[in-house]
Amino acid sequence: MVIEVVTPTTPQSFETRNTGVTLEVEPVEGPDGVTIDLNLVPQVVEFEGFINYGNPIFGINPNTIGGVAVPQILLTNNVINQPIFSTRKITTSVSVWDGQTVVLGGLMREDVQKTEDRTPILGDLPLFGRLFRTNVDQHIKRNLIIFVTARLVNPAGEPLNATEEEEEAEIIP
Repeated sequence: MVIEVVTPTTPQSFETRNTGVTLEVEPVEGPDGVTIDLNLVPQVVEFEGFINYGNPIFGINPNTIGGVAVPQILLTNNVINQPIFSTRKITTSVSVWDGQTVVLGGLMREDVQKTEDRTPILGDLPLFGRLFRTNVDQHIKRNLIIFVTARLVNPAGEPLNATEEEEEAEIIP
């Protein structure tokens, strides 16, 4: 009797991913000292689920059941689940005055949620059951809007230029 030893495939290396919203910002002070050049890269990463990349492993069965040879037996399901992520990302550059706010949008997503509703028992009847069932596709739209206010600050973190509110406060006694 031959004994088969089967070792299913096991992933050896893993890469972790952050999910959610990230915003990379590279500010560069303009030559005039009152403008800021911004390189903005907002990104949304969402976990979507798993895909099984493994295949079952079968072995040859030398035995018979009821006089009939059973050609294969399942040795292992060899499940190799890999996560799936969706990524939405934009890259943009803009020049703004010190204290101005930039609004970024466009990271939209639309999901379709299918809902099947039916009346118990009546919805299961052949032919007439359709009269007691409702199928609805609900479209869910999401849009991410990001507000970025750029300020020039000194190494101590204090603003270099006064804002309009600060200037008005100095004028009004």
